[in-house]
Amino acid sequence: MTKGIGGAHSQLTGERAETKVKDALLDAELFCSKYEHDRGEDLLVELEGYVGQADSGSGPRIGLLQIRGHESETTSTIDEGRVKRRITLQHLQRWAAIPLPVFVVAVELVGSVAQFFARSVDQLVGDVAPQGLGVLEKDTVTVSLPWVSDLPAFLKAEIAEFYSLHAFHLTGLSEDVTARNHYELISSNVPFVPTHAKVWMKNIRVLWKGPWRPAHFWATVNDIADRQRKMDGGRSVPLMATMHVYRSLKDDRDNNAIAHVSWLEDDHPRTDQVRTLLNWPKAVHWSRFRFHGKSSLELLPESFVLEEDDEVFLAKADKIWSRFDAVYTEVITFLTPDLRIPSRRLRRLERVLNKLEDGVVGKLGRPSPQFRVIDGMIGQYNFVLSGVLTWLKGKDDVPEVRRKRWLQQDLELAEGHHRAFYPLVKLLRDG
Repeated sequence: MTKGIGGAHSQLTGERAETKVKDALLDAELFCSKYEHDRGEDLLVELEGYVGQADSGSGPRIGLLQIRGHESETTSTIDEGRVKRRITLQHLQRWAAIPLPVFVVAVELVGSVAQFFARSVDQLVGDVAPQGLGVLEKDTVTVSLPWVSDLPAFLKAEIAEFYSLHAFHLTGLSEDVTARNHYELISSNVPFVPTHAKVWMKNIRVLWKGPWRPAHFWATVNDIADRQRKMDGGRSVPLMATMHVYRSLKDDRDNNAIAHVSWLEDDHPRTDQVRTLLNWPKAVHWSRFRFHGKSSLELLPESFVLEEDDEVFLAKADKIWSRFDAVYTEVITFLTPDLRIPSRRLRRLERVLNKLEDGVVGKLGRPSPQFRVIDGMIGQYNFVLSGVLTWLKGKDDVPEVRRKRWLQQDLELAEGHHRAFYPLVKLLRDG
């Protein structure tokens, strides 16, 4: 039977659970300390400090623990060596994005005796969302944690395996190890390139086998970029490669890419000239990044495509603008006095906007100079609506009064864009 737990008692239980974990680790001579930047992670665990050259790139062997304490009068609440805990999806997403091994540790306190249950976040993500956290549409998830008889030994083995199998730098690994643990090239081909393009292009399809973490994703992308540059670089024009990344052969067959990444060769003598032609930020060599439906990590440069026919461009822009207008109209229609909309409707609008970002806006094409202001306005409308949806959802560390102020600012900007397409086109045509 579980004891009744109030706010103060719950905090005391959490402190006792954390102390039990810390004592067990220190008794096993496993260094641990309070995590100073605590946003859900309680303890930092470090193995034997910095590693040797054989594990180059992995840095110190560090892991983070999130501890969940629970107080019972009997062990009968433990079901066949496992316990269940509820975790907010936001926390799980945060832990999955940390480039370190993270573990959820449940502590069952029966009097002065503690039993430990633990599982890595990578395994939890595989349990609750094998297709990735981006497919979940709930605020909390229930995870199952197995009993561990020796918590320090479990953590030592798991942390060591994390750094040995999932290095952040893949340089020096054999092709067999890379293909088994990290990625496999499915195909590569050279698309048609107009003679005045000033670049040599290549399309690559990749099966990504590493953990669902940005750090490991970038390790894969960097390694492929380095290998392609060695094989195909050094030509009279720089190499620009585009990669479609899949998680399964079924995704490859159905063309369900989870990421689309492009890069331009860094050290070719003519790269800077091409970047200028493409309006490519000189400090940025990655042009696109999509991961779990999230926006790009960096500003997207202008796409290098042939100039689109004006009427074709305007027809495409008209459809995109009308879809943005539909998102704005729905927000205004269902906006409550406290500046919220129903969570289910908000999630649907986020999916709509992400789909527009990933699959429509990028295919708009480059207009003639006369209409390039429309291209810029579409990008601004997209950015402003993203801000509107962000502040409708809110953030844990942003006070409500500030959320409302920033939301109102974005709503005013969105109102300025709303249904501005036809007057803008008329003005440009008449001018």
